[in-house]
Amino acid sequence: MRSMRIEETEQRRQDRLLRNVLFTFFVSGAASQSLGSLLPLLRQAHGFSYDFQGLLLSCQSVGNLAAVLLTGFLPAYLGRRRTILTTAVWMAVGYLIFTSGLGSPGVLLAACLMLGVARGSNANFSNTMVSTLPGEKATRGFNLLHGAFAVGALLSPLLLVLCSAWRGESGWRVMTGLLFLLCLCQTLVYAKMSLPEECGGQTEKKGLDLSFLKVKRFWLGTMILFFYMSTEYAITGWLVTYFQDVGILDADHAQMMNSLLWLVIFLGRMVGAAVTGKVSRNKLLVLDGIGFFSFFLFMFFSRAPGAVILGLTGAGLFMATIYPTAFAFGSEYIKGNDLGNSVMILTGSAGGILTPSLVGFAAERTGDIQSGMAVVAVYTGLLLACILFSVWSVHREEKGS
Repeated sequence: MRSMRIEETEQRRQDRLLRNVLFTFFVSGAASQSLGSLLPLLRQAHGFSYDFQGLLLSCQSVGNLAAVLLTGFLPAYLGRRRTILTTAVWMAVGYLIFTSGLGSPGVLLAACLMLGVARGSNANFSNTMVSTLPGEKATRGFNLLHGAFAVGALLSPLLLVLCSAWRGESGWRVMTGLLFLLCLCQTLVYAKMSLPEECGGQTEKKGLDLSFLKVKRFWLGTMILFFYMSTEYAITGWLVTYFQDVGILDADHAQMMNSLLWLVIFLGRMVGAAVTGKVSRNKLLVLDGIGFFSFFLFMFFSRAPGAVILGLTGAGLFMATIYPTAFAFGSEYIKGNDLGNSVMILTGSAGGILTPSLVGFAAERTGDIQSGMAVVAVYTGLLLACILFSVWSVHREEKGS
């Protein structure tokens, strides 16, 4: 009986932990992914070029990358709670700057950097918490976690459309003000939630657990994340601008496309959570890579609104489970290891710095956003190649052992 009570108590603790990180990652999705929808309005309000728009996106990625690196080490010295509180609060500060209407290039760059810092710390913290869950519960937790992120990401563009319809040209500032309040709620949850014990290697300053650096599967999963995050950051950051400037969709419908994308991603991740344990991760990754590459190319070469929406829907569906599956694929050897999760997310996030800027650079130099999106098409092909190589390599290793 006592062992049963202990097991039930542990189950409740795990469920509470998962509920808390689902909420905080929902907020992170709503706040960090809204930048792509805000950029056309910020450009209209303050006036800046494609180059600067790409720089804002990359600045967010730089903050994300720096935070992921720092939050791998800081818990060993400050503890997890102090680390997440110190870094996540900057998301609220960034949205306070947007809401104030300040349009100085330096201030806008700083705000995007702050959003990136908070996004990176939220990602490392949430993924580390889920990695402490046992077995298939962790894999299912990763899908639910990134499903919650997708819900936030799909709702924020809808909120922007509603606020713009209500308040006109100043509606975007109402939306950023609401996100500011939501970010404050996120910080309160971080301050109150119960955290699992930190693994011994993370609590002792003498040495961090670096054994994962020698694990081949860890690096294969990390490289998949690199190419996936390159494409996700570029697509979500440039999607609205692309549809508007090419003229495939009008401004209102273009704004809705980010919500459509994240709705499909959310549904796909819920399906991924449901099939966990029924379909092998290797098969799921290969199917996702082929589907994502094919549907993105279909969208890229289409000009009819219906065909473009179909291509985007298909791409989103196959994008849905790449990140959580790749993370579960590579994170089996870093459970509860803040530094291991940090390195994995850090390496994956590096593509988020490079690719949005490459898209902006190509579009500015050619005067055609289509050239910029061609860069993304190339990255979807590289992602597929990386998935195929990783699955083949692991299969060969398992067959030989």
